[in-house]
This record gives sequence, structure tokens and C-alpha cells, in this order.
Amino acid sequence: MKSLRTTFALAGATLLAGLAASTMLASAADKMTVGILGANYAIESARAQYEAVAAGLIERGFDVRFLDARLDINTQVSQVDQLVDQKVDAIVVNVAGDPNALLGSLKRADAAGVKVFSIGATPGFDKNLVEVDLPSEELGRKSGEYMCKATGGNGEIALIEAIDIPVLSARWNSFLATIKEKCPDLKVVDVQRAIPDDAATARPIAEDLLTRFPDLKGIWAMGDGPALGAGLAAQALGRDIVVTGLNAEGQGISGIKQGAISATWDLLPTDIGSQLATRIADILEGKAPVPAKTEVFTVSDLPEWNKDNAGDWKPYDQRIKYPGLQ
Repeated sequence: MKSLRTTFALAGATLLAGLAASTMLASAADKMTVGILGANYAIESARAQYEAVAAGLIERGFDVRFLDARLDINTQVSQVDQLVDQKVDAIVVNVAGDPNALLGSLKRADAAGVKVFSIGATPGFDKNLVEVDLPSEELGRKSGEYMCKATGGNGEIALIEAIDIPVLSARWNSFLATIKEKCPDLKVVDVQRAIPDDAATARPIAEDLLTRFPDLKGIWAMGDGPALGAGLAAQALGRDIVVTGLNAEGQGISGIKQGAISATWDLLPTDIGSQLATRIADILEGKAPVPAKTEVFTVSDLPEWNKDNAGDWKPYDQRIKYPGLQ
């Protein structure tokens, strides 16, 4: 027969185990969930932003759900609705196309009590709590100043743009404003679009530009993928021109080392994502007040990478520990 002390000890142990299990269940139930709605995970710098947001939130104890629109705004509309139906606590959206198409779903999210944050602007939606802007104007300005200097400030150049969404169009708008101010004798003779914005799409576009404009001195590309395609086209045709990229992705650094790209500028995507994650976590945990109007911030002092320092570039997944979103 067990002693009274043993009986009490067993009962106490059972009670403690039950309390611990209850605490764990309550903790799991109380854990907040943030949905991250990416525009295009396949773009290296975009992926770095999403991974950094997720890494920061996971470190703070949040659950994360990731959905990739793959540059299809209709897909993204459905994804917002899906997360609202799943009753997530917040969403982070990087608009994948025409922002007007997303307004209804974002308003539905707000009405359901889902807090909305964004990478880039959400035009027409004023309930966005925190917007981290990509430093598009600085990218355009720095690449414009470089193009002025590298070409001597005169002659003919061409642009390779991409899908016309606010987060990207600010890049070429800022570039054009810069060269108009700094080197008005540098003429843009043609503008093309690479959609999708990768090297394979941009290369034949660049070949056509170089054939039609034999005096072309430079090609400005909105990202490193198109820049690599343009640079490889120029090399194949034996043309020595200035080619600039943007984002400082791995392919851009590789292009610089190959001599195909002249320079690219670092978007600092892991900094962008990490800082946004901190703001989201602070607001959701009540450690910071909910902004009365959209709080906007960005990063600055973007590093330039060229043939002289490309060997010092550090890959994004070495700057932070990627959680490995799928």
C-alpha cells in the first residue's frame, strides 16, 4: 500500500503536469500569426526582404505564413482573402501589380481586424500601419550620377525597365530626373521593358538596342538580372559600353566580376526586412503604440559595388539566418 506522502506526491506531479500542458496549449493558442504576401520570391533581393521579415518575427515568437504572388496581382488578391479567412493577426504585403486591384481585399482585412503592414506603398489604402519603402529614389539618383560620369555626360543611352508598379517605377523616374539635371546632353534614345525582369528576357532586348543604335554608350537596367543580360549581349557583340544594374544581388556581383556590368547599388534588403519585423512585433505585442497614420521609413547610404570592391560583397543569406520560406 502506498504511503500518504507518496500518494500526495503523485497527485502533485499529475497536477503540475496538467498545469504545464494547459500552459503550453494556452501559449500555442495565444501565439500570433503574421502572413507575408510576397510579390515575387524568385527575385533574389525580394526574397531577402521576405526572409528577413520572417526571421525577425520568428525570433520574437510569432508564427509566419508565406504566400508568393509571382507577380500576379489576381493571385495576390486571393491570397489576402485567404489569410483573412484564416484569421491571421497581421499581414505584410509587397504589392505585385496594379494596387487598385488589391484595395477591396485590404479593406476587408482591415474590417476584420487584421493589421496591415507593407514593403512598398499601398496607394489608396490609408489604414496601412507601417510602410517600409525601398530606397528607389536613391537607387535612381546614384545610378544616374554614375552614368553621367562614366559616359562623359553626353551621347546616347537606353533604358530597360520592367513591370510598371510604384515600387519599381520610382527607380527610372529618379534616374531620368537625375540625368536631366546633371548631364542634359546625355540622351535616352529608347526605353524597353523586360518582363519577367531577368537576364534571359533582357539579352535579346539589349541585342536589338545595340544593333539599332551603333553609337549607344550605355544601358541602364532596373535590376541586376536585366543588366546581366544587357552586359552579356554587349560582350557577345564586342561592344564596350556602360551597363548599370540595381539591387547588388549575387548575379549582379557575378556580372561585375565577368566585366559585363559596370556597377550596381545595394538595396540592403535584409536591413529593410529586419527593421520592419521589429516594428511589426513591437506594435502587435503592445510595446509600441499603433500609429495614427501610416508610418513610413526606408534605408539609405546604399553601397556601390564595382570591379574594385566586388570581392567584398556578402551574400544575403550570410547577412541573416534565412528561415527558408517556400
